Amino acid sequence: MKIKEEKRNEFCFTYKPITIHELTLEIRKLLSKNLTLTSREAGIESRFILEHALKVKHKYLIQHYDKYIDEDNFKEIMGLVSQRITNKPLAHILKEWKFYDLEFDIDENVLIPRQDTELLVDLIIKQYKNNAELDILDLGTGSGAIGIALGKNFENANIFLSDISSKALAIANKNILRHKLTNISTIQSNWFENITDRKFDVIVSNPPYIDKADPHLKNKELLYEPKKALISEKEGYSDILKIIMLSPKFLKDKGILFLEHGYNQHEKTKQLFLDNDFINIEQNQDLNGIIRSTSGKFKIDAFINTR
Repeated sequence: MKIKEEKRNEFCFTYKPITIHELTLEIRKLLSKNLTLTSREAGIESRFILEHALKVKHKYLIQHYDKYIDEDNFKEIMGLVSQRITNKPLAHILKEWKFYDLEFDIDENVLIPRQDTELLVDLIIKQYKNNAELDILDLGTGSGAIGIALGKNFENANIFLSDISSKALAIANKNILRHKLTNISTIQSNWFENITDRKFDVIVSNPPYIDKADPHLKNKELLYEPKKALISEKEGYSDILKIIMLSPKFLKDKGILFLEHGYNQHEKTKQLFLDNDFINIEQNQDLNGIIRSTSGKFKIDAFINTR
């Protein structure tokens, strides 16, 4: 998706002696002013830009905050900034993105992993010991970020990544190889359609949940993202409902379903869990204090007694 670049041409960045810390602050201000980013989000992106251009880790930026940037690096850094100001997502400029402190290849066929989605990984890691022998299914995996982050933590787990898109799975497989993981496999499937003869301790999903009439879809950055991974019918609940209704057939006794959902969907999502006989339902807030995750446990005897 091409976007007009007049905004980029408004900026002319002339080199001047400047430290890593000073440049980080300047970039944060530029991004906050010209894009719909919070100060926190602009700070994260400014850090990612410097790490990418300087080919360093975050620790280096902290330890060498007073080091001066040379002219070549300055030009490369500000070239990235000028692209970003056109509303092109930084992940598509860099062709990679960080999630759970891991780097992932990204393209236009997958959603950019959001920091708020790290909540799902946190919750699962909190629930189980890291040596647990788990069977985990990451439904609608996209880039594979959730499943791969779990694979790094649960080395004894068998992890399955599924997606309806063969192009998304190509990126997921690329990321599996990038992280040298042997406990992960992929399968092309429309939710549970091609998943047979398996039951899981954990099913986790960040499904499409945006209503097609949601004004947030007007955000220019979303023009670069696959619509099928964003938009769901029935006011955003169609895929959430399918996953909740079908998951009990694929969960082991005491298995848990973890779902991400929209900022205004927690009440109805909780009711859907209750209607489908999940117990021990928990809801958790994202970094902004908004409930964005619901989980529930499947217990066979509880399920049988309600039928």
